[in-house]
Amino acid sequence: MTKTPIDAILGARGAQRPRLTSDGQTLFYCSDRDGRMQLWRTPAGGGPHTKLTDVDRVGRYVLSPDGSTIAFGVDHGGNEHWAVQVMPSAGGVARDLTAAPERIHHLLAWRPDGKAVFVATNRRDARFFDVAEVTLDGTSRTVFQHDGTGAGAAVLGDGRLVVRTDRERSDRNHLTLVEPDGGTRRLTPDEPPSLHGVPHVFGGDLLVRSDRGRDFVGIARISLDGAYEPLVEAGHDADELDAAGERWAYDLNVDGRSELHVVGERDGVVDGLPPGALATDQFGESLAVADDGTVAVARSAFDRPNTIWLVAPDGRPRLAVDASMDGIAADDLPAAELVAWTSFDGRRIPGFLLRPKDARGAMPTIVQVHGGPEGQARPLWNPLTIALVAAGFAVLQPNVRGSSGYGRAYMSLDDVRLRMDSVRDLDAAAAWLVERGLAPADRIGLIGGSYGGFMTLAGVAFLPERWRAAVAIVAIGRWRTFLERTDAWRRPLREAEYGTIEHDGEFLESISPFNHLDAIRAPLMVIHGANDPRVPVQESEQMVAALRGRGHDVTYLRYEDEGHGLAKAKNRADAWPRVVDFFGAKLMA
Repeated sequence: MTKTPIDAILGARGAQRPRLTSDGQTLFYCSDRDGRMQLWRTPAGGGPHTKLTDVDRVGRYVLSPDGSTIAFGVDHGGNEHWAVQVMPSAGGVARDLTAAPERIHHLLAWRPDGKAVFVATNRRDARFFDVAEVTLDGTSRTVFQHDGTGAGAAVLGDGRLVVRTDRERSDRNHLTLVEPDGGTRRLTPDEPPSLHGVPHVFGGDLLVRSDRGRDFVGIARISLDGAYEPLVEAGHDADELDAAGERWAYDLNVDGRSELHVVGERDGVVDGLPPGALATDQFGESLAVADDGTVAVARSAFDRPNTIWLVAPDGRPRLAVDASMDGIAADDLPAAELVAWTSFDGRRIPGFLLRPKDARGAMPTIVQVHGGPEGQARPLWNPLTIALVAAGFAVLQPNVRGSSGYGRAYMSLDDVRLRMDSVRDLDAAAAWLVERGLAPADRIGLIGGSYGGFMTLAGVAFLPERWRAAVAIVAIGRWRTFLERTDAWRRPLREAEYGTIEHDGEFLESISPFNHLDAIRAPLMVIHGANDPRVPVQESEQMVAALRGRGHDVTYLRYEDEGHGLAKAKNRADAWPRVVDFFGAKLMA
């Protein structure tokens, strides 16, 4: 029986998105220790932690070249209409630079003189993102116009930009050099279509994550004439990269676990870090390298929230920002195992199995599906997962085909007409749990968010005998209405993965759970934020209304101040206990 009240688990807090001043003396990070994601700072050598912001939610942030000022993104109610604000890095009053709340402004970088920032914005057209230079008095001018989307840019010392733009999908990109007079020059070829990560300036060249000509993402050097030199080619994906001075750092994704490498005079794996994975959220950036050679890394684990570690130039790591876990009994934290099972076509599907430490034999089990679909289940702290294990459930987190971290070929196995093959991987997961004596056949639940929410709804619609109960969070229920309503800039990227209404409409309708409601038997809980720009709330509401019209057992939780997921602690404190109780009533009765 659990010794830990669920409010203690939900109250655990960590830190993420570290940044260092160039001298390595001051550490900045984000934390939701007050219930909302805010900016904090602390002396890197130890000392008080100071909260710098008091906004609804902080997005990406960037220090000015001299470290005196911070630019950061802010949205409201999870709507992802990011505005850019600036404030002194020591604390003070923030000023809004963008003043267009109906549009999106993704913060990219500072101009080298610290008098302006570059942002990617869809102010010209909601479908497309241009790059604008915004001065500290709010004056804006477009420096790169692009009828498409993009994410990230590097600023060279002379003020030129290297902009990353998406091609037909977000993992196939181009890098373009933008001159001060507006002239452009492409640095990447059309063939083969490849991932090129956000570039990092390194000497007179660029360091990037790239899978050009490979199945896995490595590290390459690209010169400003377009010459390409692979530097790291491993049998695993390089997840993140940062560089400063003569040092750079990258993370290898080894079966979901993180392996930190720091490169100076040589490439070396950093020893002494706790096992786990990068504490990455939608903004990434769990690595930071200072000019003095100090590396900051945010890490997470199944049994501990995000912590921030500093790796000194001599390679020794030390804990800089710990997690708070007051009131959590160690015995209630899960025992985790990397597992795999064979799917319908003989392919091995990996995942993580979490069980109570004293678990013996078959027990009620919940299959928890990640979003994406190009996401990945990794050893990360998730308070809902921990609460479920503490309540006596096992949790299986599968990395079905289509997941990232296992190479481009694996990630492409669910594209368009192959979509339902990933649902068949869930079927194989449930069968494996029963065959191994890990779960009773009639005590298996299903939960997922975003694309994982579609997988949940598809599971109960197309495999109704497998699941006793299910929870769908910000879920896609009908592909046609999802594609019609998702934000205009996202639709082309999603169509590259899922298919288009024009060419694949009949197929998409055939695999939409909304069109198979009569097959659903499992009781459902549906959760959605009213301001979700990615999977609009109508997706859940049409499912709920139709199911209730059939007299189906469905519970609906709608949060007016949330978007794509539950970002606010107060809403998680309301929803997650209800999820645990729901599964308790359905799987343990």
